[in-house]
Amino acid sequence: MSTGAWVRTPAWDLFWLHSPLWMLPLVVVLRIGWPSAETSPISTLYLVLAGLFWIGHRFSSTWMAWMSEPYRPLLTSQRHRFLTVPAVVILATVLAILDPFAVLPGTALSRAIVIGGVDYLLVTWHFSAQHFGLLSLYRVRSGRTADGTTRTLDRAFAIGVGGGLIILAELLQGATGIPVGWQEALHLTAPLREHADALTLVGQGLAVVLTIALLVRERRQGPWGPRALYIVGMGGMVLAAFAWDPYIFFVFWTAQHWLAAMGLASQVVASSALPPPDARWHRLMHRINRSEVRWVLCIALLSLLTMPLYEVESSGGPDDRPGLDALGHNAATWLTSDTVLPWLLALGFATAFLHYLLDRAVWRLSDPEVRRAASGLMRPR
Repeated sequence: MSTGAWVRTPAWDLFWLHSPLWMLPLVVVLRIGWPSAETSPISTLYLVLAGLFWIGHRFSSTWMAWMSEPYRPLLTSQRHRFLTVPAVVILATVLAILDPFAVLPGTALSRAIVIGGVDYLLVTWHFSAQHFGLLSLYRVRSGRTADGTTRTLDRAFAIGVGGGLIILAELLQGATGIPVGWQEALHLTAPLREHADALTLVGQGLAVVLTIALLVRERRQGPWGPRALYIVGMGGMVLAAFAWDPYIFFVFWTAQHWLAAMGLASQVVASSALPPPDARWHRLMHRINRSEVRWVLCIALLSLLTMPLYEVESSGGPDDRPGLDALGHNAATWLTSDTVLPWLLALGFATAFLHYLLDRAVWRLSDPEVRRAASGLMRPR
């Protein structure tokens, strides 16, 4: 196996990009002797990963786009994609939730629930897009840039297995982020309950068959490498979505996404040789960006400090907000009050949508300018 096929090194790739492969045995060990996964040390593991990487991964694409040397030229040449459209989306999201002119129906919370349904669909697509991007990255690094058939199969696998089957599994497990009102409007609840066993069997069968089929094709193209490992990890996570505790699947699925985003961003941010401008702000950013370790530590600290503000947007309720509760009863009560809560909901959804937009912009490798900015991923280290 060529060392150039790995993004960095086998150890680096396994930690950042193939986390299900080391997380699985760890979770199995942590689960032993506990009545449920949510009361086991797995919850502590997930809390640590969330504190360090959840909001940090959301900031990573924004940092790459606005505060890193490789993407500095694109802020001028592609101003609409990196600045104008994100600003419009942020403003529209904030206005939709806060409704300062009182022209929209419902309360801020009811409007946030509707937007939450949209966010669920977007985040599912967002996860699928990352899987496709990583499969493509490994395909390019293995010297198969012009292999259009494999690229098409990768996209179908990422969207169909990493998107469609995940939605089905979450609905069957009752652990979906789709609001109940959306499920009722789409008439999903009754058919799913009626055919749950058959749909679970079909979903598991498709996950296994499609994963094996892609692995067989991979073997025909040459020796198995990191692409095959990624396919195995992805197929295993999807199978776990149908067959395992939904909480454990949630830990795998989200943590893999966070770690991959942070790892890839660290490589690109630290890869530029551009000198910083004279401004003090740019010199400070350059000192942080030029060290992968320093950048990861900085953004992990930022993630940890801001996590309590974002839990309101994504938590399942008062029993699912450890970061917010750590601030104390008075602070938690104030942050969830009718006055402050709408602002936190607006902050959460606005930054989530900003992340989806800028993530697409900074990883749009079909664009020659973006390829130059992200060239740190394309060349052997």
